[in-house]
Amino acid sequence: MKNTILFLLLFTCLPYAYAQTGNPKTKAEIEARQKEAQKALDQLTPEQRKMMEQMGIKIPDAAAGGATDAQIGMAVGSANTGVPKKNETLIAAIPKVTVSLAALPAYIKSVNEYMEKHLPISTKTLGEKAYNALKQSNYSEAEISNAAVGLWTIGKLEPAVYITGKACLNNKMADADMLSNFSAMLSMAGAPHQAIPLLEFLNQTYPDNTTILNNLGQAWYGLGDIEKADMYLEKTTRIYAYHPQANYTQCLLQESKGNTTKAIEKMKNSMAYSYSLDKLNKLRQLGYKVKGIDMRIPFRPNPNPLGMRNFVRPEYPKNYDEEVQLKYVWDNFQKSITDKNLQLNQQLQPYINNAAKQAEENYKKLTGNQKGNGSVSVSSVTNLSATSAGPTHLYEQTAQRNLEDMNKDGGLAFRMKATKKKVDSLMRSFQAEKDNAHKNFEKKFSVIVNNETELAKKGENIGYDACKVQRAYSEWVYKNYNQPLEEARKNYLHQLRIKIEEELYWKQFVQEDDVFAATQINAKKEWLAAISESRYLETAHITENNVCPAPEPDKNKTVKLANFDDMHCAYKSTIDLIVLKNVIECGKTHVEFDAGRLSGSFNFEFDNKGNDQFVNGTLEATLIDKSISTNKGPLQIGASVKAGVGIEFTSRGVEDVYVMGEASVNIKSNIIDTFDDHIAEGHSSGTKQPGMSDAGLSDKGVDVGVSGKMSLISGNMSANVFVNTPK
Repeated sequence: MKNTILFLLLFTCLPYAYAQTGNPKTKAEIEARQKEAQKALDQLTPEQRKMMEQMGIKIPDAAAGGATDAQIGMAVGSANTGVPKKNETLIAAIPKVTVSLAALPAYIKSVNEYMEKHLPISTKTLGEKAYNALKQSNYSEAEISNAAVGLWTIGKLEPAVYITGKACLNNKMADADMLSNFSAMLSMAGAPHQAIPLLEFLNQTYPDNTTILNNLGQAWYGLGDIEKADMYLEKTTRIYAYHPQANYTQCLLQESKGNTTKAIEKMKNSMAYSYSLDKLNKLRQLGYKVKGIDMRIPFRPNPNPLGMRNFVRPEYPKNYDEEVQLKYVWDNFQKSITDKNLQLNQQLQPYINNAAKQAEENYKKLTGNQKGNGSVSVSSVTNLSATSAGPTHLYEQTAQRNLEDMNKDGGLAFRMKATKKKVDSLMRSFQAEKDNAHKNFEKKFSVIVNNETELAKKGENIGYDACKVQRAYSEWVYKNYNQPLEEARKNYLHQLRIKIEEELYWKQFVQEDDVFAATQINAKKEWLAAISESRYLETAHITENNVCPAPEPDKNKTVKLANFDDMHCAYKSTIDLIVLKNVIECGKTHVEFDAGRLSGSFNFEFDNKGNDQFVNGTLEATLIDKSISTNKGPLQIGASVKAGVGIEFTSRGVEDVYVMGEASVNIKSNIIDTFDDHIAEGHSSGTKQPGMSDAGLSDKGVDVGVSGKMSLISGNMSANVFVNTPK
């Protein structure tokens, strides 16, 4: 156990230790640090490496690379924020050309020649095979470009930029999305100087396009020209305040200037559109604690996930006669709840058994033997961690913060407790006053003897009229307690239902399927218990032979107990990129590889085991739509589209997925651009939540095919695909 903890601490603390001694300034210092890091990594056991991979930690090869002094100078920058220093070498290498529509083919050709010189031979060979296979399968240049974007988002940077360059060169028409994506790849792959002339051409052709402005800003940021970068990024965020990548980089710029407040504001704006762990950590570093309201809601909640809104309770009586009738209605209703609870307990038992079995298996793994003698070995702990670790749920961080916020002042759990206090207060008051009230009515309706008899003297109190007392007492209870209690319990059940629905919405993103199934059953039991306990306050012991006459009750009458619904998340979106599909199902995402649609002998070399390298960025894709035609330039973040999907990706892979759309669309589901009543109740911010008025929420998802418009929005990280200093 100790060894496992130590290796994790060693791995996570190495970067921190380096930061304490200052950032390296030369290639020699970089190589010295790499050797130290590699020595620590070499000590990891295969089990430890496996565990880290399953935890989502990619183990780098510190000795690989061969960075040049120019690249080191570009990467070192500020010791605190990582803002790159101005790279005069790369800035001087910007081609001295003004790209026009007529000159565009020649410039793209020159950029492709540049790639030929700087990309490895293996990459060019693979890229050429992939491109030819796509062409032989009759895919258009635009569709081939989309396929390359897909490779980019899963970390296959080198073949992606090569294929995109070929597609742009061979495309007969100047496609804005293709050219923009190509320039974004060049910037993020370490050649921003080659991207700038192309981006300037696009900016002249499509002014005020946020994708182009952001990509220009990111290119200048990569070159270390902070003034130009900030100018383009500021234009981007003026047009669209919640641009995820522009705001992210602006946060780093503001932090480097010492403006923490502005840096926090910028990163919150970035987080409002799409989540990433880097954004979360940066806000923590800046001293801001992220709340659920700071994050986008993943997709439209089902307004009635378990069918709890369908449940109807019997009425409350308003007088003694009604109570005689409703006694049996409530008795039968509560019996049906008891029967339903027995069924739910039977459904829950297998999950309890499985959980106990899993706990026992984990204990045996922990002790390293089948007998479980209590001894714990380091190897058994490592094995337990490696086999138990699973992929992080896509919306887990967003869900955790919203679940935490529910218990804070003003949150759903807080509001529910407030309504419960009202119920409890009425019950305590009733218990304190009921006996005195009954005695007062006994005194009021006491019988005084008018004439002396053998049984009583004149003026003697011989008791009270039981029926008069009963009816008067019942009316007092109805007026002073049952009536306000009915309203209080109605409010409590309303808040409880919203809390349960909200908890279920977020827990589906953090729990495994079997655990979430048990959570749903327990939620049903909680709801039934609350309904059963919401019965009126009884004022009399009613039997078949009532003391006070009343209409004959129907002893079999009841209010039918509604059936529960099961939560089945139907949310699924896909982006078809020919050789692979990005598939997003509820809170999980995966990539499906498929080269079967390609003709020829192309050997698809990518699999599901992992990714080579990543850069930060955002991908937005939409169905073909005339309203976003080419005269508006590349697809923009925040644009009004008929139906689309966005992906935020970083060095950890895909970290956020969101669906865009308008209320009138009918693709696979409803897509809305406003909050319905349920969302407004569950989220006190309503439509004021950042980004929510600009992008729709979907309840099921959207499929974007190979012909859709796709836009790659560059981030601030350079992957240095082009490893040699450009000339």
